[in-house]
Amino acid sequence: MNTKIVKKIRNTAAAGLWTSVGVMLLTVLFYYASPYKFTLGEYGNKWALVAATVLAVLSVSMVLLTVRKRVPQLRQTDSIDEKLQGYAAHIKSVYVSMAAVVCVVCGCSILSSSNVLIMLGMVCVLVLFLNYPNIYRIKVDLGLDDETMRSLFGENYIPDEPQQ
Repeated sequence: MNTKIVKKIRNTAAAGLWTSVGVMLLTVLFYYASPYKFTLGEYGNKWALVAATVLAVLSVSMVLLTVRKRVPQLRQTDSIDEKLQGYAAHIKSVYVSMAAVVCVVCGCSILSSSNVLIMLGMVCVLVLFLNYPNIYRIKVDLGLDDETMRSLFGENYIPDEPQQ
């Protein structure tokens, strides 16, 4: 049961991260390599720039505040199953919502021909890289011990050396 939840955490995070990276790369390629440029008019370009900027800034701050609040709550739960299920839901909400934000920001970037929005999209992708749940981040975020980590990850987990 627990290994299924760990696989779900990994798959969700990987899907959200690599979807965002792919959309970002396609946007950069289209912006710099394509002979086509879209414009929404001067008024539309300004509003697309403002809307996408506000969306990107609010979503990055939402992720940072959610991680700061939710992770200590999960660490205090009693059962390992509750911790892992809560962490899986947390990772899903962060990575799916940020992938959607990156798609919207990239779409606005293409429609308004604004390379400033490409930079904001890259910041959103960077936030996903920084919060990526690898084995040791899961251990720290959930406050797991070495025994539990061995049962979840097997030989992939290398425990800390005891301090003397």
